[in-house]
Amino acid sequence: MGFKFENISKSRVWLFSILIGLLITLFAVWGALRFSGKNRNIDKIEITILPDSGIFFLSEQDVFNIVNRTCGNPQGKPASNVSLTKLETTLKSMPYVQSSQVYISLDGVMKIQIVQRKPIVRITNTAGETYFLDSSGYKIPYRGNHAPDVLPATGNITEKLADSGKVRSVALKQIIGLAAFIDANPLWNAQFEQCHVDNSGDMVLVPRVGRHSIVIGNAENLPEKFANLRQFYEKGLRNTGWEKYHTISLKYKGQIVGVKSVNITEQKKEKDVQNAKH
Repeated sequence: MGFKFENISKSRVWLFSILIGLLITLFAVWGALRFSGKNRNIDKIEITILPDSGIFFLSEQDVFNIVNRTCGNPQGKPASNVSLTKLETTLKSMPYVQSSQVYISLDGVMKIQIVQRKPIVRITNTAGETYFLDSSGYKIPYRGNHAPDVLPATGNITEKLADSGKVRSVALKQIIGLAAFIDANPLWNAQFEQCHVDNSGDMVLVPRVGRHSIVIGNAENLPEKFANLRQFYEKGLRNTGWEKYHTISLKYKGQIVGVKSVNITEQKKEKDVQNAKH
């Protein structure tokens, strides 16, 4: 037994020695790379902007301009002369950017990787100002060229872009909840062309098909509301037609309230009868 215990103890010492040696080697290599990295010249800049389709807030030229404004043209300079931390912080502070990473590879390439914010709704407030919101509530300034195709929201929205970096008003928080739900569902995402906030604060959706509007109310119980709407579409409008209802309200829990469209001819006949009685 004593012999076996002694062998086990020697094995542990041997493994421990190997681990210590590996750690020392790793620290030595890391230190050498860090030292050589600081003295390495930057040969070129490589920019990656994600996602690479559908969102066009920033171009490579925009990023080049930010690099030049922040630390000058880094090409040909030693890496130690360029503050990567400052550049990364500057990029992260932009309202279009969700995250950024800047580093210099072993072959002297400054690699800049940017992830843009993903807008889910386009806001037009009562002052006529337009901006985007992502699912986290960050405001993204509008840029006219190649604007993302997302749900537009209009109506009684007073909050301005400059009021804060993230949304504050109840109206915008409700819109984000609704827009995020629609964006996550391909069926509903293709169904609606606009969201409107009426004077009562209710959110109203305008579908692409039909002349009716859908009163959502607030962003509570959205799975239940849209499940009811789907059932109403499949069992109700399929038999009666899309033009029968002017408004479909889902704002009351467990209820679907449909307001029928008024036939202009029938309305005129009813008015003529009333006039004849007088």
